[in-house]
Amino acid sequence: MLTAPTTRLINQLKVSDPKVFYSGEELSRIQVDSFVSRIAFIYEKVRNAIDYKEDHLIRKAAILRILQRRLLIKLSVEDLALSLVKELIRGGYLENNLIPSSRVEEVDAIIEKYLALFNLSNIAHNSKKGRQLFKWLLNLAACEMEECLMPPVANRALVEFMYKVMRPGINLTDKALTDKEKDLHIYLAVFRALVKSDEPMMDFKLFRYYYPNWKTAQPAEIMAVAKKINNLRGLIDKQKKYYIADKLYRLFKKFTFVFFVLRDIILEDPDQAERVFANKEELEYQVRQTCAKSYKRSRAKLRRSIVRVIIYIFITKMALAFVLEFPYEYYVVKHLNYLPLAINALFPPFLMFLLAVFIRVPSKKNTNRVVAVADEAVYKEAITEVQSGLGAVVKRSTVALTVFYIFYCILFFISFGALIYVLNQLHFNIFSMLIFLLFLSLVSFFGIKLRMKVREMTVIEGRENFFVFLLNLFSLPFLKAGHWMSEKFAKINIFVFLLDFIIEAPFKIFLEVIEDWIGFLKEKREEMYSKE
Repeated sequence: MLTAPTTRLINQLKVSDPKVFYSGEELSRIQVDSFVSRIAFIYEKVRNAIDYKEDHLIRKAAILRILQRRLLIKLSVEDLALSLVKELIRGGYLENNLIPSSRVEEVDAIIEKYLALFNLSNIAHNSKKGRQLFKWLLNLAACEMEECLMPPVANRALVEFMYKVMRPGINLTDKALTDKEKDLHIYLAVFRALVKSDEPMMDFKLFRYYYPNWKTAQPAEIMAVAKKINNLRGLIDKQKKYYIADKLYRLFKKFTFVFFVLRDIILEDPDQAERVFANKEELEYQVRQTCAKSYKRSRAKLRRSIVRVIIYIFITKMALAFVLEFPYEYYVVKHLNYLPLAINALFPPFLMFLLAVFIRVPSKKNTNRVVAVADEAVYKEAITEVQSGLGAVVKRSTVALTVFYIFYCILFFISFGALIYVLNQLHFNIFSMLIFLLFLSLVSFFGIKLRMKVREMTVIEGRENFFVFLLNLFSLPFLKAGHWMSEKFAKINIFVFLLDFIIEAPFKIFLEVIEDWIGFLKEKREEMYSKE
């Protein structure tokens, strides 16, 4: 017997495809020229390769980028929504001839709503605080516009289903929270784990929590929100930093693969989904088949990612060697030491290859656990493991935290110090050492990111022997350094800066002119045919 949440999930996923979702709306849809679209699509592919984003965040990032650029170069917001939607279609972020014209009006209302909110906030626009607020509001606007253009029916249904299944097993004992706030934090953790939401998405979710009618907000409500905008941002930040939020996220993250498997089974054949789910043996068979397909796709994707990363690292390292390292050795040190040069050139890609060798896709034991958890979720409306999975929250004293951070810093000195000593024995100069440590940290971080992609499919707990524990312990400083550097490099990506402010604006205007010119020619051709 299927539970009510399971039946609801199946029914919602049946209509989650955008073509099905928009099938009942008017025939007037936004269309762009296919030739111009191909050119824009190639450009977007190149740009996204330079400014890497997770696949599920690419469209939202494009909306934000286009919105920022068009607000910067236009004095008026007239026709901004239509231009934005057309540019998204040209870039391949939205399907051509799919989005109804009525959605453009909704996007236009969203833009006006957030600009009004900013203008009514009484914060100096040119101040640091004003710029931060404007950026924050544009991120919220991008989230709302993406939801408007491509309603996340499947994600919303899956989050709701996972929340219904997980909620009974979680007991938050914090007396400072109301029952409604407890539900909120559990829902946010499920949303974050399942959708892989970034900061703006979490901000938007909380914004809508405090103002559920924001989608249709009238001028009076916009004014009311504007007056409280600083307090609202503080409240949202406080909710995101709730001390148990990360623990809830890690607990739910372990089960997300099960729900993705159930989603894929439904979407594979929506018409037969109810029949499959009503039969336990049939569902188990489909779960095992879907797991096997996911492992196979993951293995293939992992190989492609490893090859791309190794080639990227090798080319980048060789470029640095010729541009910086070799000239430094030759002109400053006045002596060429080939061993450090060779190690710096070959070790990073070799390390990446070595890290990749030890990445394994989940085993049959993992599939068995997926089957068991899926059975509980579909037929019992609760997962028993969740009840004991949260555990007690450790609250450490200031003294304990101080001691632990001291040991943490000592670990950094030991790890980096030991490696610097070894490099010194190999006659590395300071510049060569810095390059080696830089690439070691980045490669270690990239390796862990690839490993985490595979671990997202792992439902069972992994076992760690003493050797692996020591390796993880002493590699932690390099991982932390790699994470920090990757974030900093992303913020100062000179190629992205050049694309956004030097190349993209005139290039996109050029494409619009070309599209208008093609449209003009088509009109003239049709006029000629109509006169015959």
